[in-house]
Amino acid sequence: MKKLFFFLLLSFSVLLMMSLTRRVPPQRALFMGDSLTCYHLGWQHQVCSQIGHSYTNLAKGGVRIDYMKNTMDAHLKKDSSYSKVFILGGCNDAFSLVDLNKSLNLTQAMVDTCNRRGIEPIVVIGFDAATVIKKTVYDEATTVKSRDRYAKLQKMMVDSLKNCKVIPYCPDFRYEDTADGIHFLGTGHKKLADWVVKNLK
Repeated sequence: MKKLFFFLLLSFSVLLMMSLTRRVPPQRALFMGDSLTCYHLGWQHQVCSQIGHSYTNLAKGGVRIDYMKNTMDAHLKKDSSYSKVFILGGCNDAFSLVDLNKSLNLTQAMVDTCNRRGIEPIVVIGFDAATVIKKTVYDEATTVKSRDRYAKLQKMMVDSLKNCKVIPYCPDFRYEDTADGIHFLGTGHKKLADWVVKNLK
């Protein structure tokens, strides 16, 4: 009788452990973004090094949020075994005069897709466009107009996105942390990575 009891207890313990193991999401992250997330050993790599995640980076230079959404949707149909999806976009939308409401809605759609698949969506704002973007490769009028649009989109994301973690802009990020008013230098990557990790806790 005792042997039967211990056998049943052991069997239950094994089944319970297997069940709990299945419920634990993989410590794996997906990154969606533009050129700000493309750098080798950039902020995305540094974040995952600190939190102990492996990652897939689908960021591509010059893309807007519509491209990011379509790319993410197609990828998750093939592989959805992620615990987190990080989204950093909108700069190219602002500079290409895309309707900002459309950009916001597409970002929310990405968030909703992640939630439906049981993946935590994390929207990263990055830097404060209003103070960091001082000079760019564009003329002053284009720079000012696009900077103001980007700052507006950032605020819209912070104020309006639902059912996701929104990490606000890094307060210590400066113009001097960029190469051209937009693209990060090494100091910018480190500042953003440390800020993101701090806000994940």
